[in-house]
Amino acid sequence: MHLARNQKGVSATGWLIILLVAGFALLCIFRMVPAYVDDRYIQEGLLSLAEEGDKIDEMSPRDIRRTVGKFFMMNNVRSQSEKSIEVERLQDRTLVKMNYEVRVPIIYNIDVVMTFNNVWDSSRPYECCKPEAGSESESE
Repeated sequence: MHLARNQKGVSATGWLIILLVAGFALLCIFRMVPAYVDDRYIQEGLLSLAEEGDKIDEMSPRDIRRTVGKFFMMNNVRSQSEKSIEVERLQDRTLVKMNYEVRVPIIYNIDVVMTFNNVWDSSRPYECCKPEAGSESESE
């Protein structure tokens, strides 16, 4: 019985630490989630190029950027613009790349840097946005 009297639960200092850790986790979540939501819309925008079918090989890089830019405008993607899209023509396919990073301030001078690498490959139009490292080994 003497042991039960000493067990009183979490102290005020313990609760303060728990609340600080939970508050910091929530702050990070609320600051970082919008970047991941935008990246999901960017992936969907690149995937929308699959609707163009074989016309994508005939489109100019400017037309490809314009097509994806319209998707960005309709879905309110503000973190990136179509100007950061790179179009690379290879012998048998077209690669549309959108590689970028987002810097989000957390506290004072502490930032979180998130890097996103999205590649749409016309040879696999319905598979987006895997990095091209795996597709390079297939072409060799």
